[in-house]
Amino acid sequence: MNHIQLKNISKIYNANSTQAQSAMALLAEGMDSVAVKEQTGYSVGLYDINLNIKAGELHCIMGLSGSGKSTLIRHLNRLIDPTSGEIWVNTTVNTKTHAKDNTQANTAPVDESSSNAINILELNDKQLQHYRQQTVSMVFQHFGLVPHMTVIQNVAYGLRVRKMSVSERHEIARYWLNEVGLTNLEHSYPDELSGGMQQRVGLARALATDNPILLMDEAFSALDPLIRAQLQDQLLALQDRLNKTIVFITHDIDEAVKVGQRISILNGGRLIQTGTPSDLRHNPADDYVEQFMSAKA
Repeated sequence: MNHIQLKNISKIYNANSTQAQSAMALLAEGMDSVAVKEQTGYSVGLYDINLNIKAGELHCIMGLSGSGKSTLIRHLNRLIDPTSGEIWVNTTVNTKTHAKDNTQANTAPVDESSSNAINILELNDKQLQHYRQQTVSMVFQHFGLVPHMTVIQNVAYGLRVRKMSVSERHEIARYWLNEVGLTNLEHSYPDELSGGMQQRVGLARALATDNPILLMDEAFSALDPLIRAQLQDQLLALQDRLNKTIVFITHDIDEAVKVGQRISILNGGRLIQTGTPSDLRHNPADDYVEQFMSAKA
């Protein structure tokens, strides 16, 4: 069962509707994003992205710098709105139920007629706030911790927004700090922690809200290789128990192959291919994908 469906998502930066349509017409003719920028002056974030993300899978989005991967993930919590397209999310998916059913045959799209499926682009401010609080969490590349808050206050922040009592939210925060290996650091401040520890706090904060969708934008890329490998292992161990729908952004093919059940490769704002690591390695859609897969150590 699919959890998220992107339909014909395009993003043209700094352009009004008419200007964006002009740029997209050039893209439809096959012009690449660099040439469109040179001819029109408008930057292409994404063009005509169609992607289904399954319930309970760890789905990697990868590509080189400027390929559109961070733009894409920010559409899923509407930090960025598209120029055109739709984003459907089933808000009542039980990822624990569907996590073990991620076979290739499991490709039915989100049912847009279902009362459980919402086009998040149609949400008003109050509805969007509820969606962000109850459905989707995010772990950022540079941790995103509040410096004047203690570790436990940072982890409990999403629960504080839900008006949960201090004792209850701190109990939950302590549980997740223990899960990510940070027991007894709850009263420390972020600047007292190493980068790896700070990222564990960020992960604990995202998990504490128990939202079904977890977005991870280059979450481990700022860390040294040893700590990065440890956090990859920890994420996989947690995912084996939690079965979240995780969208994981990376530019590192080794990381994508290690953690991703499926990988989507972007180039110049276009989705080139989606598949398992084996699919991409043995049946690459083009030379770009082949080069990415051959770069794996």
